[in-house]
Amino acid sequence: MKIDIKTFENRIIRSLLLLVVIPFLVGFTDDEWMVLINKTSCTIFYVALDGNDRWSGLLPMANMSKTDGPFATLERARDTLRELRRGGKLPDGAVIYVRGGKYYLERTFTLGPEDSGTEQWPIRYLAYKDENPILSGAKEIQGFKPYKDKILQADLKKTALCKINFSQLFANGQRQILARYPNYNATKSYGSDFIYVDDTVEQGSKRKFQYSSGTVHDWARPEEGEIFIFPGPNYWNNIIPIRTIDKTTRIITLAGDTDYPIRKGDRYFIQNLLEELDSPGEWYLDRRSRILYYWPSTSSDINQISVTAPALESVIGVTADPVTKDAPEHIMIVGFTVEACEGTAIIVNGARNCLIARNVVRNSGKHGIVINGGSQNYVIGNDIYETGSAGISISGGDRKTLLPSSHHARNNHIHGTGRLNKYYGGIECIGVGNAISHNLINETPQAGITFDGNDHIIEYNHVHHVNQETEDSGIIYTCARDWTKRGNAIKFNYLHDSGGYGRRNINEEWQAPFQTWGIYLDDWTSGTNIYGNITVSTYNGGVFVHGGRDNTIENNILVEGTTGQAQFTARAITEKMIPEMFEKIKEMKYTKYRELDTIKDVRKDTMMSNNKFIRNIIYYSFSGATLYTVHAPYIDSNMVEFDFNTIFHNGLPLLIPYIQSSEALHWQTWRAKGFDTHSVVADPLFVDPADGDFDLRPDSPAYTVGFKPIVIENAGLYKHPLSTIK
Repeated sequence: MKIDIKTFENRIIRSLLLLVVIPFLVGFTDDEWMVLINKTSCTIFYVALDGNDRWSGLLPMANMSKTDGPFATLERARDTLRELRRGGKLPDGAVIYVRGGKYYLERTFTLGPEDSGTEQWPIRYLAYKDENPILSGAKEIQGFKPYKDKILQADLKKTALCKINFSQLFANGQRQILARYPNYNATKSYGSDFIYVDDTVEQGSKRKFQYSSGTVHDWARPEEGEIFIFPGPNYWNNIIPIRTIDKTTRIITLAGDTDYPIRKGDRYFIQNLLEELDSPGEWYLDRRSRILYYWPSTSSDINQISVTAPALESVIGVTADPVTKDAPEHIMIVGFTVEACEGTAIIVNGARNCLIARNVVRNSGKHGIVINGGSQNYVIGNDIYETGSAGISISGGDRKTLLPSSHHARNNHIHGTGRLNKYYGGIECIGVGNAISHNLINETPQAGITFDGNDHIIEYNHVHHVNQETEDSGIIYTCARDWTKRGNAIKFNYLHDSGGYGRRNINEEWQAPFQTWGIYLDDWTSGTNIYGNITVSTYNGGVFVHGGRDNTIENNILVEGTTGQAQFTARAITEKMIPEMFEKIKEMKYTKYRELDTIKDVRKDTMMSNNKFIRNIIYYSFSGATLYTVHAPYIDSNMVEFDFNTIFHNGLPLLIPYIQSSEALHWQTWRAKGFDTHSVVADPLFVDPADGDFDLRPDSPAYTVGFKPIVIENAGLYKHPLSTIK
């Protein structure tokens, strides 16, 4: 096969990138983890649904005489290991194999420092062979009787749920709908199942609003109702009980404040009222009588449906000692389904060198998995969905010393998050020195990945169709409000279909997509390296820098921004946060980031400056879409350096609204000001952009201005024994 020299060079570059970039970010590899998982141990115990905690736990199944076999609970296996350790009889770690079936836990399964393994001999909680052990924080509900029409009722007073005010209900593992008005619309048209604030009541009120006629029905106990509302700018929702309803003035007063003042036209619905239980899949818990009312979502016999409600806040907790702060170490949890709790399903708090891998995590009221504090914990190969908040939240490290926590979240599929709390999306990364890589994230109400802090690496992720219910966000988003939060790298991610839902003002219609970007560096985010990413079909553009300094956007491909391609907006030097940001520089006393030494003058040095937009490819076809959106009282090369870019707009004008000239002269005027003087306006010659192939042909003009090939085919999930992907 004949290979031209440019294609050969591209392959060499790609190979070098794979060899150099990936190992630097991988840390402890999947293969290394597998060696530890499969390491033969002399100490092996088994847990099974038909086990017995009085047995030895040494057999995978009961013996013929039913006198010995596996344990019945994880707690008995854990406590047995503790006994062995106290007796000095646990030199080679241990493996606890858990047989398939559903385990309804009586309490959160907790592990502490006394349950630690060692680097050579970790403690391993593993699914047995190819079986599927399900750890549930819920309790089954039985004894349903007819109530009215198709609605059933169950008395919970003499059950394990008698005192638990759960906020979720599941039928055959599917989340059901708390009785509401208007009814939930399964078509996912986000504006079709809301009502809208008719008018404000008091200027800036966060508690009162006027409802439209026909909204309030004849409710016996309206004070039990809750308002699920997206207040103000539609960044996220609040769920707040009703305090009073004045039917004369049509005013609802809430029992607490929303995060933003309520505006005319804000969308909301009303939930948790028995009278609104009027469609399949809806339910209501009478907290006084402890009666559950439920209209089954299917026509199946209720006795053939598993109806459950969460009884636990969390399912698994790996937690440091609250007094001594001693950390759990070298613990693995691999191959489980972890489901149905009111809070976060798996919490790892203050631990070190722990692994959460190849699990299915679902139906949580808050996050799927939280890693908080500690160091070098790994979340790998999990399938996480139907969470109330984020899929994964990782935090740790010391911002004062810049000591990294070195947590890793990689090769996870995160989807269907933020079912209750719309502020959250896929992965939340906070602190210092974490790595987020090779994840697939989709169908989230907010951003796919958010980060805050220093020295994080976000690479090789595939994120799409996020920001489905909120506005003013990005597929990858951060909001620093602090010049010292820097050193972050966003590399080789494939980001497309940024979503967004909102409105321009209270007098305009709601619309989708709306006000989202590919990568959004909000509010003075600085010192970020954005390299080698591909963004496609991002509504307002591929990249947005909002007031930050020292950011480099280099060697990216930005494709088909609907209204714009790249945006740079300065913040006013009079902003009230500026003095605090100056004080933060003094407080942190960093020597690592030399650029902070240039921020000394409260007038001159607060300006947006030293950003670079170089060697990128921009490719778009929408008529009227802008090339660069620049909002600033000034713009010069000190604010943003634009150069060596390859730009293609299919022969249409290159619009830069900042330029005060006719549209036909925007580009010439822009270049006359010293911008993009070495850039080329030409088709970059993608292999097949219509089919999503953005590799460059050998004769691409982008090579003439220094563009390097992007290794994007490695973005997203990969198959590995440590993953749920088959």
